Amino acid sequence: MSCSGELMTVSSASRAQLGLGASARRAVAVSAGKATRRGARRLGKGDGTTVPGMVTLAFDPGALAGLLAEIPRGAVLVTGSNGKGTTCRMLAQVMRASGLHPVVNAEGANQRAGLATTMVARAALTGHLPPDSLAIGLFEVDEGSFPEVLRQVSQPRAVVFTNIFRDQLDRYLEPAYIKALLEQAMQSLPPDTALVLNADDPRVAFVAPEANNPRLYFGVEDPGLCRAEADPTSDFPRCPRCGGELTYSRVYYAHLGHWACRGCGLARPQPQVRLTKADLTGAYSTRLLVATPTAEATLEIPLPGLYNAYNALAAVAAASQCQLPEGSLTSIEQTTTAFFRMEKVRVTGHDVYLALAKNANGYTEVLRAVLGDRQPKQMLLGLNDYPGKQPDTSWIWDVDFASLTGLIPAPVISGNRAADLAVRLKYAGWAGAGGDSGLAIEPDPVRAFQTALARAPAGQPLWVVSTSVVLWEVRRWLTDHGYVHQLWREQTGAGTWQA
Repeated sequence: MSCSGELMTVSSASRAQLGLGASARRAVAVSAGKATRRGARRLGKGDGTTVPGMVTLAFDPGALAGLLAEIPRGAVLVTGSNGKGTTCRMLAQVMRASGLHPVVNAEGANQRAGLATTMVARAALTGHLPPDSLAIGLFEVDEGSFPEVLRQVSQPRAVVFTNIFRDQLDRYLEPAYIKALLEQAMQSLPPDTALVLNADDPRVAFVAPEANNPRLYFGVEDPGLCRAEADPTSDFPRCPRCGGELTYSRVYYAHLGHWACRGCGLARPQPQVRLTKADLTGAYSTRLLVATPTAEATLEIPLPGLYNAYNALAAVAAASQCQLPEGSLTSIEQTTTAFFRMEKVRVTGHDVYLALAKNANGYTEVLRAVLGDRQPKQMLLGLNDYPGKQPDTSWIWDVDFASLTGLIPAPVISGNRAADLAVRLKYAGWAGAGGDSGLAIEPDPVRAFQTALARAPAGQPLWVVSTSVVLWEVRRWLTDHGYVHQLWREQTGAGTWQA
């Protein structure tokens, strides 16, 4: 099923199925959601990305499914542990360059209520989407919420799976649980929904083997990106078919690479979309040579690191599956950084980069990306726990700090678990706090940020790499002092959202 092919007729059918009473209820639900969203933002009670959707669904539980059904060209869903938001931003650029109008949950609220807020913002007060024959849905979906969201999408054009890592163990337990959750949900997929899969991740490559959906694989082929030995951040998954031990001829990072099972013979599928060459030495951008079944493109993306190369590769693969014009692929180069994804802010003569690191693989790969040129950098490293969101931080012991010793000469450590992070760094071979080490522990994020900024040499950048709470506190301070807009104002300025 092509994203750029014949128009779907679900929009007119969806409107016709609503009776007068149901249509009135939908209009009231959408109006209530819009009013909640405006009120929350005017009162400064957050960005209004989730509660408006909850209000709408309380009035009309079918509002999300109904509005999604009105998108003429259906929807592409992107899910996985890491990289789904950036992959969506890249794919949205390709869609726009192809003449399509993607409907995107750009603010990152990727569960059912967040998607409902996105659709409420798009809808008119009538409770329906405005007519737009070029509209196509493109939604980042939380992997744990994927089954619930999938039930709302009647005809997904494609589902993109980026990777499966250990993430938020309090919610998702082990990766095997997430894989089983995804596979169970996929039993309801229409047979023509395409699966765009990471061939280098054995958990993703062999997902739902009994499903007969068309599959397109993407993967890395550049031997120059291989690690010389097993990655210390790998959790060494077992064979997804027989449970046997996997062997690797190439390891790129964590458990991603060229894998095979000696027991049953299952092996990495040959990808149709391939990263054949990459230059990852810069802290600000990456040059990629990507091959599809019909084209080859050189892309200079404004993001560093191998993990962002995988994100770009996933976006190219999805574009290929959707049969978007080959010439539109280079539009990925115009991708702007999302909030907390190497978000760049100019502060008192310094470029400040805000980067979210929410699990062991994410923290490791962000640091590797920034420090890939092996040049020392000024950084604020943060760690926090948060009841109901990220109560467990034991994963910090799986982050590869050891290989980065000496590259952050005077780090500032922050968050309510700053002392735990300092202990972890000490065991990784970094110097202890105080003395000649230059390491400073400041649990308060704002004071830590001010300290780190003061330590940065004149004109030099500062990287803030942390779990979410530290980043939100720093960004709130930046907003209050006029260095950045509130997130929702930035999205409105980009033309993404309506009132």
